[in-house]
Amino acid sequence: MAPVQIGPDGQLVPTGGPTSAPQPPPPGAPAGTPATHGVRLSLLIEFLLQRTYHEITLLAELLPRKTDMERKIEIVQFASRTRQLFVRLLALVKWASNAGKVEKCAMISSFLDQQAFLFVDTADRLASLARDALVHARLPSFAIPFAIDVLTTGSYPRLPTCIRDKIIPPDPITKVEKQSTLSQLNQILRHRLVTTDLPPQLANLTVANGRVKFRVEGEFEATLTVMGDDPDIPWRLLKLEVLVEDKETGDGRALVHSMQINFIHELVQSRLFADEKPLQDMYSCLHSFCLSLQLEVLYSQTLMLVRERWGDLVQVERYTPAKCLTLSVWNQQILGRRTGTASVHKVHIKIDEADGSKPLQISHEPPLPACDSKLIERAMKIDHLSVEKLLIDSVHARSHQKLQELKAILKSYNPGDNYLTSPAKILHLLFSTPFYASECLHIFVDLHSGMFQPMLYGIEQSTLDDIEKSINDDMKRIISWLQQLKFWLGEQRCRQSVKHLPTVCCDTLHLSNAASHPTGSLSKHRLFIRLTRLPQYYIVVEMFDVPSCPTELEYKYYFLSVSLLEGEDGPPSAQLLQQFKPNLEELVLNTTPGRAAKPGAKRKLSGDQGAIEPKKPKRTGEMCAFNKVLAHLVAMCDTNMPFIGLRSELSNMEIPHQGVQVEGDSCSHAIRILKIPPGKGISEETRKVLERSLLDCTFRLQGRNNRTWVAELVFANCPLTSTSSKEQASTRHVYLTYENPLSEPVGGRKVVETFLNDWNSIAQLYECVLEFARSHMPSYLSLFSEIRLYNYRKLVLCYGSTKGSSITIQWNSVTQRFHISLGTVGPNSGCSNCHNIILHQLQEMFNKIPNVVQLLQVLYDTQAPLTAINKLPTVPMLGLTQRTNTAYQCFSILPQSPTHIRLAFRNMYCIDIYCRSRGVVAIRDGAYSLFDNTKIVEGFYPAPGLKTFLNMFVDSNQDPRRRSVNEDDNPPSPVGVDVMDALMTQLQTQASQGQPQPGGAGGYPITSPPASYHAGVAPSPSMMPTQSPGNIHAASSPSGALRAPSPASFGPTPSPSSLGISMGQTSNFASPHGTLDPSSPYAMMSPSQRTGTWPGSPQVSGPSPAARMPGMSPANPSLHSPIPDASHSPRAGTSSQTMPTNMPPPRKLPQRSWAASIPTILTNSALHVLLLPSPTPCLVPGLAGSYLCSPLERFLGSVIMRRHLQRIIQQEPNLQILNSSEPGVITFKTEVLKCRVALNPKTYQTLQLKVTPENTGPWSQEELQVLEKFFETRVAGPPFKYNTLNAFTKLLGAPTHILRDCVRIMKLELFPDQATQLKWNVQFCLTIPPSAPPIAPPGTIAVVLKSKMLFFLQLTQRLPVPQEPISIIVPIVYDMATGLTQQADIPRQQSSSGAAALMVSSILKRFNEMHPPRPSE
Repeated sequence: MAPVQIGPDGQLVPTGGPTSAPQPPPPGAPAGTPATHGVRLSLLIEFLLQRTYHEITLLAELLPRKTDMERKIEIVQFASRTRQLFVRLLALVKWASNAGKVEKCAMISSFLDQQAFLFVDTADRLASLARDALVHARLPSFAIPFAIDVLTTGSYPRLPTCIRDKIIPPDPITKVEKQSTLSQLNQILRHRLVTTDLPPQLANLTVANGRVKFRVEGEFEATLTVMGDDPDIPWRLLKLEVLVEDKETGDGRALVHSMQINFIHELVQSRLFADEKPLQDMYSCLHSFCLSLQLEVLYSQTLMLVRERWGDLVQVERYTPAKCLTLSVWNQQILGRRTGTASVHKVHIKIDEADGSKPLQISHEPPLPACDSKLIERAMKIDHLSVEKLLIDSVHARSHQKLQELKAILKSYNPGDNYLTSPAKILHLLFSTPFYASECLHIFVDLHSGMFQPMLYGIEQSTLDDIEKSINDDMKRIISWLQQLKFWLGEQRCRQSVKHLPTVCCDTLHLSNAASHPTGSLSKHRLFIRLTRLPQYYIVVEMFDVPSCPTELEYKYYFLSVSLLEGEDGPPSAQLLQQFKPNLEELVLNTTPGRAAKPGAKRKLSGDQGAIEPKKPKRTGEMCAFNKVLAHLVAMCDTNMPFIGLRSELSNMEIPHQGVQVEGDSCSHAIRILKIPPGKGISEETRKVLERSLLDCTFRLQGRNNRTWVAELVFANCPLTSTSSKEQASTRHVYLTYENPLSEPVGGRKVVETFLNDWNSIAQLYECVLEFARSHMPSYLSLFSEIRLYNYRKLVLCYGSTKGSSITIQWNSVTQRFHISLGTVGPNSGCSNCHNIILHQLQEMFNKIPNVVQLLQVLYDTQAPLTAINKLPTVPMLGLTQRTNTAYQCFSILPQSPTHIRLAFRNMYCIDIYCRSRGVVAIRDGAYSLFDNTKIVEGFYPAPGLKTFLNMFVDSNQDPRRRSVNEDDNPPSPVGVDVMDALMTQLQTQASQGQPQPGGAGGYPITSPPASYHAGVAPSPSMMPTQSPGNIHAASSPSGALRAPSPASFGPTPSPSSLGISMGQTSNFASPHGTLDPSSPYAMMSPSQRTGTWPGSPQVSGPSPAARMPGMSPANPSLHSPIPDASHSPRAGTSSQTMPTNMPPPRKLPQRSWAASIPTILTNSALHVLLLPSPTPCLVPGLAGSYLCSPLERFLGSVIMRRHLQRIIQQEPNLQILNSSEPGVITFKTEVLKCRVALNPKTYQTLQLKVTPENTGPWSQEELQVLEKFFETRVAGPPFKYNTLNAFTKLLGAPTHILRDCVRIMKLELFPDQATQLKWNVQFCLTIPPSAPPIAPPGTIAVVLKSKMLFFLQLTQRLPVPQEPISIIVPIVYDMATGLTQQADIPRQQSSSGAAALMVSSILKRFNEMHPPRPSE
């Protein structure tokens, strides 16, 4: 912006003044710059504010003194003046927004004005020059001669000669002249030196280049010459250099300043001019200066030593510049070592006053001893000019003297030893034999203090401090310390020798009976070595002096055992202290006489014992003397004592053995047991066979810690031959490993007890295996199973068609029972074994009667049924009942015995499955009591029509003699026990005579298990009298077991055998399907056994695991998985499973309530079809749902839905139930329709609806068929939900026009292909789906009929390409009064369905506009 300023009257004016004429710039100003500098706007505003504040302050001070009128006038004037000022400021601020352009124009204008001014000024000056200065101007005459010289010769020769004489130097002399002159000068200098009196110290001289150079080492170097050949011409000093250096404190710099050098140079030059003996005087002057300088340097070094390194160890006693320096070292009073008078060692450095030409003189107080001439010679010189080196040389000589005195004392103690003194003034004392460098006591003298300092590897610092103080006070005390160190070294050698072994060393051992035990009388120089693996044992080492040799030790070794009483925390008590024998060969088994000598009770460690010498030299600083005797004793005790302890325990338990024996190359030990005590519960025959087959039983120690016992058992004549490649040899080796706990001694009683328990396990399993090997196994069981492994500890059997399942049998010594585990091998590895369901029952059965053949027979009979049962879904599902948040298990598998499986369907229906031999099973309704078919088990309901449904799966080839209708129509008459016994006896007689039974050809007779295998098939009610429950309550029978637990808790009912009843006795009156097969492995049980001790009963001590976990099946949950739809169902691939083609068409059976209690016999293949998921029969594939389930599930689900329907009809006001004479048929009617609901008579797997109009109304036959198909496929079909059925019944009670509209929607859902023009598929939602708007929990009824109707539709986009379709849920509200159809206003979550909901609402709105409701509606 343009520069402005405040005028004298407070107004804003341009900075150039009130006039606008441009002023010329000052001379020298750059072009284009403004004439004056401007003011910043911020500064201007600050000035205005300060001025306003100043005026206000003045008004505040002056106005109180004036009158009211004057005050008002002043305030008005101030306000007017300030207002005008700030108005101008406001205008200036507004103008300043465009001030950049104005300023640019102002600069251009100013530049042009400046250029114009320069032009005018130039013209004026030129005019003035032409008018005034150039009027009289003339040219000079031309220099023609000079021009001719330059043009012709090219030079200018007319300059004055004085310039050449003064500027140009003369020519230098030549090199030859220079050499000649210097040679003459050298001759003159030699002549002068010969004829002059020259001091002997200046003999080191050099003449060259006309100069003579005098050099005195360590002092100075002077260079002189003469200016002529006249003898009277004085010497001229050319250069002076001082050679005194201080390499320690000078840092490489010169000690004398250049100004001092110049001063000395002038002084010496003056002496050379005036003195008669100039060179003598020059030397005296320079020599005196250099000695003083050397003394000063030594004093400076001393001060630095005191300050940095030596401290009080060196002191300056006296220093006189240029005269002397006295230092004191080893001042004991200052060091604090002693009190009282003590010798002070001094070093004097001085200048000889008598003869000034001598160097610095050194003297010592007291004088140095004449011990070593070299040391004394070094201590008397100072030519190196280092006070520290001088002091060190001095103390070296004195240290050597002190060590020689100490050496003389040691010689008097042991004259035979050789004490070494190293050049470093260190005395090496070898105070024990054998001698090792790392075990020497090194005594050296501290150069700073003059004190003895000992050093010994491995000793504590406090002990070294005591030795140091003692020998510094009196050197003769070293003798007593050597005695103590000798025992210490012996102890250290023992510690180092057993350091790598499992031991703990201690100097003392606190014993409760130390005063009375011989341990207390041992020498004070002893060492206790505890064996860590055997904490109750110690090795004691006792050390003694050898009088004949002061450096030798004598050792004694003892074996000590201690005991700690149980429950006491005090010190242990010593038991046995026994000295090792002199000849240790007696303790080592199988040793040859030629082996190395063994340590004895007394052993002198002398230098000539080569056995102690190390094989190779050790590193310096390590203990290298190895006590082989002690190490051998520790290793021998550590190895042998566990066997001794085990041998003692075996002897205490009266187990015969051979004792400790040496095996191999005398490097291992073992204990062989001769006879193992028999275990409990083993027969005499088994014990004898097992003892004959046992060849060897050996105990050995394994591992580096000697805490792991390995018992090796060698067997022969193995009764079984397995398929394992490792078990094909004639003998079998069994290894039993026992880890000894740290809290117990190795080889204690626990190891023996554990071994006996393992031997009992081997014997128990061997007895079972022996019986298995001797028994005759049927051929089909041989093909069914194989022996995969038998290692005397467990028996592994593989079974199945592919041998992919395995069962392992072993004896558990803790529980004293057989333990059975199941698994899979080979290609089936990773899958679950189908028998995991009955694992507990199999284990209980095998523990009662350990018969392997019987176990395999059960596995053979139950494998196929259990494989089919495992296909049933057991995962809990939501939304099956009115309580949508409660999960219900579809099937609960409750094993009652190895051959009795109970299936509970949704806590309502119960199916009993009994596995029988020859590939058949017996199935009955488990809701009926086992004792009285007129009674129902609490919590379960009978399944109507179950008998008829099961008969559809009966194989005609297996059962050619189907029952007549009368057999099912008429209940069995009561039969007395005596008649029953007579009939059974007759049957047994016929079976033993081998008479062919009617219908036996081509069919599998139903057999029953033997007396040892009672968990069989449930009995037919015809086998029991009507008063059987009363008869069964005998004195020996648990009456509490007669009542089955409630199925609501999923508690298993007692097995039939637990009630003393053998189920499924194949008499003609019990089952018309066949009689007792004489070839069956099961024997007939006499009725008299039922009142006995209830063999085979699990005693019903508590509910099964399922009873403790409601909703969970005791079966393996990994066998089952939820089946949401066909695409994700693991059973979808089995949809090709259909009913057997050889099954006859179902026959009509009258509905009898007791008919289902009679077992129905099915083959395993029929059971597989019954339980395997498959598509719904008699349905078009397009109409069937996506939920695959088994025929049994479809039947039971249909029965449940029929039961729900009857209850729903009673609750619905729009529906009226009608009486029906047909069993299993529900008939009801609405206002216009009559409905009949019954099971499909062909399959009994679907629930069918038959609709008949009451009168000829608007209903067409097609609409009725759609309604019936929708009920069968979408309502009453899988997964059989209560709310789905309830919603459909609400639709049936709706007005006719609404129901018909709903039927049209159902038709679009059932037959989507008929409406090809539609782009979306529709689905009528009877329950709220999970993806619906949050109006109610998922699974709730989705149909509401009141004044308005609410229902849900699911729209799925039709896509020509296979990809994930778009699906939306549409809630629709229909107003019955107005006929308006619209989308329900339900708040939705923020998702992609919000846009679709808006589109649906707009479509319905447009539909209502185009199709308004008719008046009739």
